[in-house]
Amino acid sequence: MTVRPEQVLLYAATQGDLVKCYAAADVAGIPYSQCTGDFQTAWAKCADDATLVIAVGGAALYALYYNPCGWSNPAAMPAGHTPFTQEPAGQGVQAARANAFVNAAGYTALDSLTLAVMLSYYAVHGAFPRGYTSLPAQEVPQRVCVTGSSPHVVGVSVAQGANPSPTVSTPSVGLYAAFATEQEVLQAFQQGWPGVATTAGLGTETAPYTRVIASQPDVNIARAFAATNHPAWWLSFWTVSWPQAGTTFYEAGYAAGAYAASQIEAYPGLRRPDFVILDPEGYNNPASTAAEFQSFIQGFVAGVKSVSARLQPAFYVNQWQYVTYDLQAVELPCFIAIAPIAGNRPMVNGTNIRGYIAYYAGCPAASYVSQVKTWGGLYNTVQFRDSGIDCPPA
Repeated sequence: MTVRPEQVLLYAATQGDLVKCYAAADVAGIPYSQCTGDFQTAWAKCADDATLVIAVGGAALYALYYNPCGWSNPAAMPAGHTPFTQEPAGQGVQAARANAFVNAAGYTALDSLTLAVMLSYYAVHGAFPRGYTSLPAQEVPQRVCVTGSSPHVVGVSVAQGANPSPTVSTPSVGLYAAFATEQEVLQAFQQGWPGVATTAGLGTETAPYTRVIASQPDVNIARAFAATNHPAWWLSFWTVSWPQAGTTFYEAGYAAGAYAASQIEAYPGLRRPDFVILDPEGYNNPASTAAEFQSFIQGFVAGVKSVSARLQPAFYVNQWQYVTYDLQAVELPCFIAIAPIAGNRPMVNGTNIRGYIAYYAGCPAASYVSQVKTWGGLYNTVQFRDSGIDCPPA
């Protein structure tokens, strides 16, 4: 038997970890009101058998296990002692027990996010989010009063929504790049690019048919937005392989969409991509009819929405695919691949086209940017041959 969303409490003892609580709540369908930074509240809920308490981050784990900071508590126990135990590590928990809590503290910030998402989702749904398999390693409690931790964390606002995206009303040309580090994203911001785009996942032969790139470029973008609150727009591309024999195109698209959305909702900070874009290519046999291709897209949309209602799915194709598979009929944002840039123009048009993904640009980039703007898309990108941040847009 699983736990109702209102019976799960996500507890954090630092502001950064409280943000992780909100991200996990979004994925699991838990109300934001079930995220707390108050130690007394977490203690009281942990003591009863009606609420499943999840400690998010090391500071919360240490607090509920040892109370090393000596914070006031309902039992008036001194520092170094609590009556609580951890639920078994390495597995999901879907039942509340008195005086027990779930450990969602990883050895890195990203691991803590992943643990919070997986364990919260498991508590409510009885399974991990689609695309997630094993839990990251969980921290061992320590008698350490973490610097910056507090018995009552305040100041985290979720009223702004998790996606303060910019409004784009005229053609704009951003930069598509590999973004191997957060610093590279910050460099693009400093150069004046109005938008950033990258490929977050590459196709795999088996379900979920996509997998996060090891350098995690999308996470680097999320970190840069969290550090700066920059107003740029953001395109997140996910290369997805076609289905294996025995799996429908819809099922494969669904698995990939759910996986992508689960990864995105675990990103640091509150900002999320403006578009989560299916890039259909890779392993296995591709779609051969319009019905198959469009079913693949619709499965991806359904998978994304099964995890997060706020994310906007989209798809990316070349001009031949757009015409051959009647993709102008798909009521979903579309991005068109086009090359070369100089002296070129799109040969297709459709009301669902949001932008053109163009390559390759050179330095200085002004003439390439100007050329792409004439094509009329709102969210366009150029890419340098080395997928780097080679020069400013003007």
